[in-house]
Amino acid sequence: MKLKFKVFYALICLFTASVAVAQDGLILTAEENKEWIENLKAEEKLNQQLNSLQKRIMADTAVNSSSHFICFTGLSSERRKEIEAKTKAEKPGKNLHSRHRPIYQFVNNKEVIYLSSIKGKTAENLQEFLTTKKVSALEIYYDQPENVLYGVRGESGVILIRIKEEKTFDRLQQLLL
Repeated sequence: MKLKFKVFYALICLFTASVAVAQDGLILTAEENKEWIENLKAEEKLNQQLNSLQKRIMADTAVNSSSHFICFTGLSSERRKEIEAKTKAEKPGKNLHSRHRPIYQFVNNKEVIYLSSIKGKTAENLQEFLTTKKVSALEIYYDQPENVLYGVRGESGVILIRIKEEKTFDRLQQLLL
């Protein structure tokens, strides 16, 4: 049974490789995440923020981990070694891949959709919704009282993505739920 799981997981990794185009956008440490959040906040235009968010969501799908083995999809061997060195330096003996991911929430006037995990196909489909035609604003919370509402998971930041139209929000809800 364990062999079947490993084969299945390897196939998932290969599938995810087609999505993992943002090699250099991987965020693996708290410091990298904080820098990314600060850069996102510093962007002056919504379309620039959404572009950064699209890249981040795609990059977050590029690393899959398991307690048994790690699959880095779409990465060069040099980048793989660099990532392994970072994670070993952060906490030796642990696989800490992509654990510093902000909470993504899609919001309309009355509802919230919480994006708990990002899988390859979901990341691709989300790209359609992360445009200035469909998003009215991004609210970025990091090291602020709002994060307390989200507990430990909120330590990596909270990004509220305000959707303009109810129809778009409904389509997004169907995709994510």
